Amino acid sequence: MNKFGLPKGALVLGCCVTILFAGGCASKKDFYVLQDDMQELKKRSLDSGGESAEVYAEVERLQERIAELQGTIEEMQYRIVQDPSRPAPAQGQQGSATPALFPEAAGVQSTPEQEAVVATDVAETAQVQPVEELAPEEVTLAEPVESDGAEAVQPDTVAAEVTEPVVPDDSQLFSNAMQLFDGYEYEEARAGFATLLAEYPRSSYADDAQFRIAESYYNEKWYEKAILEYQLVIEKYPEGDARASAFFKQALAFENIGDAENARQRYMQLQELYPDSDEAAAVVNRLQ
Repeated sequence: MNKFGLPKGALVLGCCVTILFAGGCASKKDFYVLQDDMQELKKRSLDSGGESAEVYAEVERLQERIAELQGTIEEMQYRIVQDPSRPAPAQGQQGSATPALFPEAAGVQSTPEQEAVVATDVAETAQVQPVEELAPEEVTLAEPVESDGAEAVQPDTVAAEVTEPVVPDDSQLFSNAMQLFDGYEYEEARAGFATLLAEYPRSSYADDAQFRIAESYYNEKWYEKAILEYQLVIEKYPEGDARASAFFKQALAFENIGDAENARQRYMQLQELYPDSDEAAAVVNRLQ
C-alpha cells in the first residue's frame, strides 16, 4: 500500500491509464496492450500472495474502467465524424478531464453527484446546434407595426435613425469644449476640441481649438507635449489669429524645461513676424 491507499501494482497501472487519456491519443491498440499487461499483472498477483487478492480486485476494477473509457472514446470519435466542424478541445481541457474519469488514480474519490454532472455536460454538448446550421426558414423578422391613421414603421428606417447621431455644428462643439476647459476638465476638453478638428477641419475655430489643446497640456505642466501642440498651431494655421500666442507660449514652455536657447529663438521669431502684437511687446525684457 502507499499514501494514495492503493496497492503498488494498481497505482502503476492507474498512472498508465491516466497518461494514455491525458495525451488525448488513446487508440484501440493502446487498450489491447494495456489489457494484456493487466492479465500479466493478475497472473503475478495470484502467484505472489500477500496483497495478491487485493491487487486482483483492483485490476478487475481498473479493467472495468478501461472498458468504460474505450466506449467513451469511440463515442467521441463517432461524434467527430458526424460533425467535423465542431472544434477539438484544447490541450488544457484534455488534461483536466483525467481526474474526472479516473479519480481514484489521482487519490480522489468521485461522488455520485460528480458523475451525474459529467453525464449531464456530455448530454448537453451533444444537443448543441451551431448557429450556422439553422435553416433560413427558422429565422423570422418582425413585421412592421401599423397603427390607425399612421404609416407602418419599417425596421430599416428605425435602425438608420438610431445609428446616425446628429453632430453639433462647429460653434456648438467649440462652446461645449470651452466650458470644460474653463472648468479645468482638460482631458474632456481636449476630446471636444479634437472632435471639432475631425468633423470641421476647415472651421474658423480650428486654430483656436488646436491652441486650446496645447494650452491644456501647458496648464497641466506637461510642457513637452504642449510644445508639440503649439508647433501644430504655428505650422498648420499660418493665417490664424492664435499663431502669435503659440510662439509666445511655446517659448515659455521651452523655458520651463530649461531650454533657454530654443526659448530665445522663439521670442526673436515672434518679434520679427508679429512686431505689433501684445506678445511681442511682452518679450522685450526677456531678450535683453
